[in-house]
Amino acid sequence: MDESSAIYPPDKSSGAGRSTAALPPKGAFLPWGAAAEKAPRAPAAGIPGIAPRLEYWICREVMKRRWLHNVMTFLMMPLTWKLGIRINYQPDDFYAEVPHRRINKNYYGTIGGAALLANLELAAGAYVNMRSGARHRLVCRNVSYRFMLPSTNGLHFRVEPIDEALLEQSLGTGKSFNADLKVTVYSRGKRAGQQGSRIGRGEIRFHVWPIAAAQ
Repeated sequence: MDESSAIYPPDKSSGAGRSTAALPPKGAFLPWGAAAEKAPRAPAAGIPGIAPRLEYWICREVMKRRWLHNVMTFLMMPLTWKLGIRINYQPDDFYAEVPHRRINKNYYGTIGGAALLANLELAAGAYVNMRSGARHRLVCRNVSYRFMLPSTNGLHFRVEPIDEALLEQSLGTGKSFNADLKVTVYSRGKRAGQQGSRIGRGEIRFHVWPIAAAQ
């Protein structure tokens, strides 16, 4: 048996093995991904089963009506609904808060690192959604966080762009872009909207592209 028939079984329709002309030399080193080059994958198409115009309407109304936000979160992201994040969609006072629930805590009573980062991404994504008027979709590309203090009373997130002028300009182009944000994390105060001591800070990057029906 020759080497080609050991790699590829004979073709029953033609009675011969496949051609080995495209095979690399035996023992040759191939860089990762060089064996099968693929075209770039298209951006996500949005919410399955929902037309872009309806998707735009839902995303816009979610920011105005808290009850609709709770319903859509329960249906589309049940784990997020359990985390209990509450978002204040006010351009001059945007913040997000997370309660000190069992699902967010680790075994010694502080907010777990995974829960903190998950809620940080949700808070920053909601900020981009607010700034774009729900006209864009987005996906997280990278996040970094510096832990400073543990949290024993929930979380309070404040989000702002790293470059305000660049974000404003990018949102007006109607094209895809990367949005870089910085997030300051505080312990939650005694009342809603109040922040305690700062417990950490992070930076996050989203890839953002427009919803065609919203343009």
